[in-house]
Amino acid sequence: MRTRNGKSTGFLISALALAALAAFLWIFSAAKGREYRAEAAVTAVPTSTVHAINLVSAAAALSAPETHFPPGTQAPDAEERLTAGPTALTAAETPVQPNATPAPTAVYLASGSAGEGVRTLQQRLKDLGFLEGEADGQFGRATKAAVVLFQKQHGLDADGIVGEKTWRTLFGDSAHTVVVTPTPAAFHGVAESVPVLVNKQHPVGSDFEPEHLVYIADVIPPDVAVLADKKAQGVSEAVYALKTMLEAAIADGVGHWKIREAYRTYDAQKRIFNNYVSKYMEDGRSRSSAISATRLTVADPGTSEHHTGLAFDLNASNTSDAFVDTAQYVWLVKNCWEYGFVIRYTDEKEDVTGFLGEEWHYRYVGVEHARRMHEKGMCLEEYLEWLGAAE
Repeated sequence: MRTRNGKSTGFLISALALAALAAFLWIFSAAKGREYRAEAAVTAVPTSTVHAINLVSAAAALSAPETHFPPGTQAPDAEERLTAGPTALTAAETPVQPNATPAPTAVYLASGSAGEGVRTLQQRLKDLGFLEGEADGQFGRATKAAVVLFQKQHGLDADGIVGEKTWRTLFGDSAHTVVVTPTPAAFHGVAESVPVLVNKQHPVGSDFEPEHLVYIADVIPPDVAVLADKKAQGVSEAVYALKTMLEAAIADGVGHWKIREAYRTYDAQKRIFNNYVSKYMEDGRSRSSAISATRLTVADPGTSEHHTGLAFDLNASNTSDAFVDTAQYVWLVKNCWEYGFVIRYTDEKEDVTGFLGEEWHYRYVGVEHARRMHEKGMCLEEYLEWLGAAE
């Protein structure tokens, strides 16, 4: 419609339209600006107790409906609204963040651990030869055994735990492949073996030491037998057989046993031999005569059966009579072979053994060998010769 004021009216409408558009753009841009600033504030907040609370306030501020402010006032920045909310803590209320306690080691793997770290560990142990089988990522008994072996061979505490020191050594330049030690020969037992012969014609070296030695006191209690030497030792199988035999004797009413001698080292044999020689020389004998006299009852070092750990000198603890006159001796003559023992030296076999009779000296050979020797009336030298002929 054209009027006299038409031109003015059209202009006014255009101005209002432009003003409305400008207002819309200003509101839109202000809102976006608040959104960007709030987002930046959220992203920069660390995960402490105070900032976790502020994150809740920030989320509430972002989701709150748009607030309109009266003309002539300025809307607070989003950042101000985040920290000014009722849930924000003041500086005085802010809890002190404790210092982080560093982990004791950068790596800690032990029994029960699992995952890629364990798999990496296992593969390295496999490469060095300490572990067999697959690297399955499970820290089980085989892995622990491999770790312990690695630690032992590298001078580390062998606790089976992979800490930082073990890990660094494992992947360091000092790590070496496994050192394989020879597997000891299987122990089949004395009773199943041909009895060993130690005498003047078959000595053993000064460095010989029998396997499977045990302390007799750990096996035979004092109510079964007393020990002349509390640290006396013997081969395990023989000591347990001796215990069984003495307990059987006690059950038959024959007790009061004493174990006077057992395993002797080479040095002990040498000391005993020289003591006897010295005593004979004190009685007026020449050295050669003293040595000859000593050899009738004492073996030269390296030729004593006591060196085997299978021989025991027994006595009665309740009498000072010669052992041959005791009830203990009578019981042994009748029964010792049933428990694998033989009287090693008798007067009847002196020409064969080279020793005078020793009714107190008992040698363990195993039940089957002892039974045959008893039935055939053979000493050990004769029995071994017979075994050779029989085979």
